[in-house]
Amino acid sequence: MTSNTSSGTSSSTSSDDFGDFGTAAPGGHAVRPPTTSAERFFAAVRRWGAVRGQERWIGGVCGAIAARHGLNPLAVRVGFIALALLGGVGIALYGVLWALLPDVTGRIEAQAAQRGDVSAVLVASVCLVVIDLLLGHGVLGLSWVF
Repeated sequence: MTSNTSSGTSSSTSSDDFGDFGTAAPGGHAVRPPTTSAERFFAAVRRWGAVRGQERWIGGVCGAIAARHGLNPLAVRVGFIALALLGGVGIALYGVLWALLPDVTGRIEAQAAQRGDVSAVLVASVCLVVIDLLLGHGVLGLSWVF
C-alpha cells in the first residue's frame, strides 16, 4: 500500500499485501509474498480481518468475530454457548477458530505449530476440539434437535 505524505511519497506494506508474513521487514523493505498453499491459506485468514484482541473472556474468538462483523461480543458469546449446549459444534468451532485467527501481534497458532512452535494456546484449542468430539452430541446431548 502506498501513502502520500506532505514531505513526499512513502511506501509501506501491510498484512493485506503479504498476508502470511505480516508487515514490512525492518527498515521498511517488503518481504516476499506467500508462495505455498499453506502460506496462501494463512494470508487469506489474515485478509479476512478478524483479530483476537483484548476483547476476550477465553481466547478472543467471539470478540474477533464481533469486531469483524460489527456485532455485540456478548451476542456472539451467547451464540457459541447455545451451539455448545444444543449441538456441540460450538466447542469445536471455537477451538478451530482459536487456532486459526491471528492475535494482535499477527501470530496464528496453527501456522506457528506448522513451523514447530507449539504453544499452550494451541494445546488448549486442540483440547476443545477433542472435548467436542468426545461429547459427540453437545453438552446437553440435544443434537437431535438439529
